[in-house]
Amino acid sequence: MAEINYSALEGHIASGKPSQVYLICGDDGFLRRSALEMLKEKYKPDVLPEFNYTEFDGSECTVDEIAAAAETLPMMAERRLVVVKDMDAAAISADQYRKLESFLGSIGNNDGCVLIFFNVSVKASAKSGDKQGAMRALIKKNGTVINCKTPSPAEITGILLSEAAKNGTQLSRSDAAYMVERCGSDITNLLSELAKLHSLCGGKITRAAIDANTTQSVDVKAYMLASNVISGRRGDAYRIMEELFEEKTEPVAVLAIMSGAFIDLYRAKLASEQRKNADDMPALFGEEYKGKEKRLSFSFRDCRRYSPTLLRRWCGMLCDTDAALKSSRVDGKILMEKLLAEMFTAAEAAR
Repeated sequence: MAEINYSALEGHIASGKPSQVYLICGDDGFLRRSALEMLKEKYKPDVLPEFNYTEFDGSECTVDEIAAAAETLPMMAERRLVVVKDMDAAAISADQYRKLESFLGSIGNNDGCVLIFFNVSVKASAKSGDKQGAMRALIKKNGTVINCKTPSPAEITGILLSEAAKNGTQLSRSDAAYMVERCGSDITNLLSELAKLHSLCGGKITRAAIDANTTQSVDVKAYMLASNVISGRRGDAYRIMEELFEEKTEPVAVLAIMSGAFIDLYRAKLASEQRKNADDMPALFGEEYKGKEKRLSFSFRDCRRYSPTLLRRWCGMLCDTDAALKSSRVDGKILMEKLLAEMFTAAEAAR
């Protein structure tokens, strides 16, 4: 059958040809929940739902129970709907897994039921050789895998605009994109901010209202902290760090985002020395860089200012601080302030 992403699900449903089995997986929890609701809206029977709809906790039910529910004939409806939440194939016994393989292998013959495996928290592995990955491959062969991977900023902007239109809220594309930049990529949080702005602004959201009434995400602040270090703005860097501490942000979380920014910077330096650009990053360093060309353009711009030696030294400082945060009894705030001082000093010495 197929593996599709979330954006293709609406077209799949509109085709009128349901798969007998679905797996909803991927990194984005909001999109996973939204995909489940779309499938339930389409396939949950209106007639006798108490008989024609069954939901299981995959951590507690057996494969026999799932198979029995899926193979029960629908009552006065075209089909039954069975939803299994968080079944971790790697956690079930060898006997149950063999039954699961046999059941999924023959499910294409059952057009009286739609079966959905929905991952609330368990991520279906894309790796071959393990049970969860093998289950994903089986469902892909006999049904449809819906991979709700983290959407790009442009896709998140589109989701915001769609939700705004549904609620009768006036929001420009540029301001929606600005909300993503300011508030981060967590869609649930963004929709909460959108609802708040709709209430406060009477249906028309302006840039000034976004600045005045939304909260800048920790991710964005930590990334700005890294940017200030890269740009040599010592005062701004310490100000942002102080704000993060006042908000009770864990130092290790701040360090993780900072480290990501400096890894991007170092990789951009390596790529630029080979006459590569932001578009080449997914091929060079992995799919995690796909759709992040705008962010990477800043890394390619900034990396010209520094030598590979200094960038490696910075990365070493970040690594040492990470180890200290996780093993030392020294206050995390002190360790982070020490890190900033060392990074600025190293940059000044390299000039």
